[in-house]
Amino acid sequence: MIKDKKWLNTICMLIIVAVMVYLFQDVFKTNMNRYETELADEVTVQDVVNLDAFIVRDEQYIKEASKGIFVPLVSDGDRVASGDAVARVCKDEKEAAAFAELEEARKIRDRYVRLSEQTELDALDMQKLNKDIDSAYSKFLTLTNSRDYSGLKDCINELEDSLASKQVLKDGTINIDSKIEALDKRITELEAKNISTDNVLAPLSGYYINNIDGCETTIKYDEISKITVSGVENALKATPSTGIDKTGKIVASYKWYIVANVESKYSKLLEKGDFLKVNIPEYGYENVTVVVEYISAEKDGKIAVALSCNAMNETYANMRIERVELVVGEHTGYKVKTSAIHTYDPSAQTTTNNKNDETTSTTTTAKPEKMTVVYILRGNVMNARRVEVIYTDGDYSIVRSDSESSQGIKPIKRYDEVIVKGRDLKNGRSIG
Repeated sequence: MIKDKKWLNTICMLIIVAVMVYLFQDVFKTNMNRYETELADEVTVQDVVNLDAFIVRDEQYIKEASKGIFVPLVSDGDRVASGDAVARVCKDEKEAAAFAELEEARKIRDRYVRLSEQTELDALDMQKLNKDIDSAYSKFLTLTNSRDYSGLKDCINELEDSLASKQVLKDGTINIDSKIEALDKRITELEAKNISTDNVLAPLSGYYINNIDGCETTIKYDEISKITVSGVENALKATPSTGIDKTGKIVASYKWYIVANVESKYSKLLEKGDFLKVNIPEYGYENVTVVVEYISAEKDGKIAVALSCNAMNETYANMRIERVELVVGEHTGYKVKTSAIHTYDPSAQTTTNNKNDETTSTTTTAKPEKMTVVYILRGNVMNARRVEVIYTDGDYSIVRSDSESSQGIKPIKRYDEVIVKGRDLKNGRSIG
């Protein structure tokens, strides 16, 4: 009886062990056959050359400053005409602050008055207002994302005005009389101070810039065609000066230059008149269009280049010595993980992982050419997709987006779910 009991216990133990082994094997297989995927999306990757650049503009000082505190009337980068008042000079900081407040109060009051006069509903169009609101909001997002804050204030005012106009159309009116009354009161108080100011007039038409850094003539604008490698190196060592007794400057020409030294091995990529792109990472500017204007003689393995640009705003107006990226090549295609790219041998249906040398094979008699592929999941079925690598940075590669089918293997398409982790990869294999 005791022996039978021991035998029964042994059998039960063996059954338990067998079940545990089966369950462990099932879990192990499940974990080993877990697949991870990433969507193949289209991207553009740039080859860039990092450069230290000196900015050259056609800058002319306005005039000697009167004694006192300088208050600009226009923003840096704004277009002004000859004879326009660009600033006022006050006798001290207290009057300067009061004058600046007075000018701002007048601007705000004008906006409120325009809004309060929108009482004729027939003059307002809800569809147009909605488009204006969307446009102003999109412009706001574009400026903030690019870190271009020069026009942000005007953009916010535009958005606020459009929203207020929409409220007028919906509700019939908007009560801002109290705001106008408060502004009128403050304007009267400021005007009673009899602030004494002298006008600063633009001597010529152009873009106004308040900031003076002392580097305005380091490289002369009208001698840009004479740039040299040594001249650029000296300019990059220039130290901006402060305290110059001027009241701003006018950029007379819409064209300004990015001047830098480039390794001569890139000279074959640069030809006078070519349109190129530059990025200015510190300000978030990408794909700024420039034109190759001048290329110097080679010296010590370098050439000096002048790239012209026509864009202008407050940020561009105050650039001087900057780090820029010259775009010398672009690659557009689908981004996939490099480790997900495999060598596919249709003759043996053999797959070799370029990194891990994982293989599975069955033999056939045909001898078609090998190709590079990725494996994608469509439902629970693996499918090989042909890829042609055009660029790689190691971890990720860019593959052509216009490849064609070959030997029965279709090309990769946008948004394919590329397998980036998994074993036993085989065309047509079900993982269900």
